[in-house]
Order: sequence, then C-alpha cells, then structure tokens
Amino acid sequence: MNTTTKKSGVQTLCVPIALFFLFSFLGWGMEKLWFLFAYGENADRGFLTLPLCPIYGGSLLTIRALLGLPVKDGERYPHNLVRLLLYAFAASLVATAAELLTATFFDRAFGVRLWSYRGYPYEWRGYICLPMSVAWGALIVAAMGLIWTPLEKALGRAPTRVLVSLDALLVVAAALDFAINLVLLF
Repeated sequence: MNTTTKKSGVQTLCVPIALFFLFSFLGWGMEKLWFLFAYGENADRGFLTLPLCPIYGGSLLTIRALLGLPVKDGERYPHNLVRLLLYAFAASLVATAAELLTATFFDRAFGVRLWSYRGYPYEWRGYICLPMSVAWGALIVAAMGLIWTPLEKALGRAPTRVLVSLDALLVVAAALDFAINLVLLF
C-alpha cells in the first residue's frame, strides 16, 4: 500500500473526529453566549467539565452521514428552497431525537437534568420543544451549508501526524472528563 492511500485512510477517519470535537466546542460556545445574552446567566448545561457539548458534534456527524450536505458544490443559496426546507425538517428531527435520547438517558440513568424546556411553548417533559426544534433545523442548514465543507477541507490538509495526535488527545481528555464526572455523581 502506498503512503498516499494510507494517509487518505487515516485522514478519512481523523477528519470526522476532529469535526465532532470542533462542533461540540462551537455548540458549547453558542449555548454559553445564548444564556449570557438571553438570560444574563453564565450557564453550563452540559455534563462535561471541558468546554464541549458532544450532542452538537454527534448530531452533525449523524446528519452528515444520513442526509449529506444541504447544497451541492457550486450551488448557490437557495438553489432549491423546497429541498432546503426538507433538509432543515429532517435535520431538526435528528437533532430533536438526539436531545430526547440524551436528556432521557441522563435523567433516568443518573438523575441528572442537563436542560429543561419547561415553560417553553409546545414542550414535552422539558426534554424537547417545538421552537428549539425549528431553530435546530435552521442552524443546522447554516452550519452544514456554510461551515462544514470549509472546515472539512482545512482539516483534510492538516498534517496527518498532527490530526492523529489532536484527535487522540481530545478523545482521551473527553473520556476522562466523562468518567470523572460520572464518578462524582455517586
């Protein structure tokens, strides 16, 4: 096997891992800013101590795998408004399902309420609500249509050794963070 193929295979694995952590960090930052400006609170609603909300990275990786990107290379927004609306709807379903599964798991398994939409219109058990689901659809279309591809290309150009080291460090740090926080619950 030549080194080009080997590098391509390693990068094929490492780039999505790096994107997972990058979007987990961006999601955490977005939530921090939202709560600061909307409620005047410096809230951290996640489970990890690190500045990561894995539900964002995981949701975007799932959406990329299931739905692809909302626009094809060379298309301009909005090339096909109906397709973008359907993409937003499907993406919001994936994100809402991730919220529901994550919230239910942490609530039932550990008695931890990571967030609550109680008081929001059309909420269900405080785990999910319609306004946030609609917002997720719009935010995901923007993220996947405007940010994903440039980041994916930039990470694809990163030296393989750097990408592997960074991914390994982040995976170990997040796993330790999760384990420590889990132990602290009991």
